[in-house]
Amino acid sequence: MTLQMPSDHGRDRTEVLALFAVLFSLAGLSFALLAWQAVVPSPVHVAGMTVDRLSTSLTLLVAVIGTVTFRFSVRYLDGNPLRRRFLRLLTVTVVAAYLLMGSTNLVLFFAFWLLTSSGLHELLTIYSDRREAIRPARKKFLISRLGDLALIAAIVLIWNDWGTLDLNEFLAAVVASNDSRALGAIALLVAVAALTKSAQFPFHSWLPETMESPTPVSALMHAGIINAGGALLIRFAPVLVRVPEVLLLLSVIGTLTFAIGMLAMWAQVKVKRTLAWSTVSQMGFMMVQCGLGAFPAAAVHIVGHGCYKAWSFLRCGDVPLPSAAPVTPVRAMTLALIGTLVAIPALALAAWITGYSPLHSPGELALSAIVALAAGQLWVAILGRPLCGWGRGLAAVAATVGVSLGAFALYRGAALFLLPVLGELTPATGVLAWIAAALPVVTLVLLAVIHAWLPVIGRASFGRAFHVHALHGFYLGAIADRLVDSVWGRPTSFKSGANHA
Repeated sequence: MTLQMPSDHGRDRTEVLALFAVLFSLAGLSFALLAWQAVVPSPVHVAGMTVDRLSTSLTLLVAVIGTVTFRFSVRYLDGNPLRRRFLRLLTVTVVAAYLLMGSTNLVLFFAFWLLTSSGLHELLTIYSDRREAIRPARKKFLISRLGDLALIAAIVLIWNDWGTLDLNEFLAAVVASNDSRALGAIALLVAVAALTKSAQFPFHSWLPETMESPTPVSALMHAGIINAGGALLIRFAPVLVRVPEVLLLLSVIGTLTFAIGMLAMWAQVKVKRTLAWSTVSQMGFMMVQCGLGAFPAAAVHIVGHGCYKAWSFLRCGDVPLPSAAPVTPVRAMTLALIGTLVAIPALALAAWITGYSPLHSPGELALSAIVALAAGQLWVAILGRPLCGWGRGLAAVAATVGVSLGAFALYRGAALFLLPVLGELTPATGVLAWIAAALPVVTLVLLAVIHAWLPVIGRASFGRAFHVHALHGFYLGAIADRLVDSVWGRPTSFKSGANHA
């Protein structure tokens, strides 16, 4: 693979090539290790690091996104005096995130957790004279410190009550024993740490506000680093499934987050802010998956969303495609209902073929319902135009069957693939589990209805007012800004430089 360099001094060229080689080598290493683990699924523990199917999948994602982002940055920042510093910081941050995904010694894990956060802060404030960049970075910095405290407290409890700092030993002891010493507190603290890391309500407002940093920072942050919270929850899955109250908390917070994110996303007019609010919503849905106990599905979501969001941010400078003509609300509702109903037999067929059982737990039933709702929206996208022929109708049916098979095959495949890592996770089936499952499904139904009626709502006075509120994220960021300013003070206003990218 050839890295084409813009005009530059020889020393800079050598340094850039060396940094690129580091990231490219990490990607190659993870690919080789993942292939090995796919054939021989025996975890290997070396110096506080664990090589298994989960760690190799996540490290490969981080390394590939980091490599692509680095290569993009070389030309994106050509001629910018801050380019060398930016590329160094980018490399350090990617390496820290890479090592974070493979760490199972809790002290080492926290060290890379902190280093990743610090590296991201430096990237977000690379233009230190931009007030618009400093305030959300400070907000993110303080929120991250709350997550650090929660994670430290969880580590202290594990050491105090279980006598180990090795995550694998701790999880093995939890699985082998009925002892519930401090498991509730540990699960809650881990959940809080994950919520702060993955920009969940009420810690989410900084994420859509970090658009003043260079585009490669957004790609790396939205596609890679933001997933660290989900990775933490997946690692602690054997603990979390034993505490249904924490699973309910994850479902409630995740549902609230994706609802706010979707409503704000629909109101945006700028591409990057639309993508940012999309990330908020997607991370909320990932938390819901964890709250449903569907940790393998959350892992699939992390990989898929990471690849898509990196691609989206790195191409956001392209000319956008023209918007499709709006669908009338009645037609949209009718098509969504028909598509959802058609999805029911398609899901039954997919369950028979793949062996995935929607009735195995409330969480899996909720995921199946969400797939059916997604099929309904697919019908709106395919058949929304008036006077559609039989060809489009057959395409909608085929797409429904394909989505159903694809979703269940991914869920079933991910569960089997991660079985050597997570073991048999006993699903929660009590009242709290049913509440956790019903809440996101009902919310998605309401959001689908709102989206269908947006053309009508937008013409009403309350709809125009609601649009303004959603455009500004319902002012949750402004409230957080006041809290940050009370701690840190207002950022000084500077003039923007001419060399900023």
